Amino acid sequence: MRIVGGKAKGTILLSPAGKNTTRPTLGRVRESIFNVLANVGLEEAKVLDIFAGTGAMGLEALSRGAAEAVFIDRTTSDLIRKNAERCHMSGQVKVIARDVTPALKLLGGKSFDYIFMDPPYRKGYINEILKEILSCGICSDDAIIVAEHSVSEAPDLSLFEDRLDLWKEKKSGAIVVTYLRCRTTEGV
Repeated sequence: MRIVGGKAKGTILLSPAGKNTTRPTLGRVRESIFNVLANVGLEEAKVLDIFAGTGAMGLEALSRGAAEAVFIDRTTSDLIRKNAERCHMSGQVKVIARDVTPALKLLGGKSFDYIFMDPPYRKGYINEILKEILSCGICSDDAIIVAEHSVSEAPDLSLFEDRLDLWKEKKSGAIVVTYLRCRTTEGV
């Protein structure tokens, strides 16, 4: 797996050794996501990568002009740091080695322009994590949440209709990428 665009284009990222505990976003899916986001701009953005795995999503955002990225992953924090070093981005990276819910609570008071989330499939996490993101108040005005999920686990937007709008949705085989726009005040 490698960075597909920007200043670190072509940098090969390390993956976990042994039994595969992560499910990295495919290069073509990642490239498609960043082609969509290029239309709204990544320059100087603050990015959060939840269930970060190798860190590919956040590092790709940094490669394409984001200012800083926070990564949350309990099991791959050292790997993310090594990949940030490979991309010469260590100074722009903060890694939180905790479970997602307590890690999100630590981020209260910060705000992010882009939030990438790729929770494990078939665990029912997507709505739970969206609820936690919104309750922590970490979305900047018009932040975009990019949620990767299986076809069978779409977010239930009726639970968040006062805070989230569906912006786009793209299907690639059994994977769906849902782009949600945040509203920082309810009902606006």
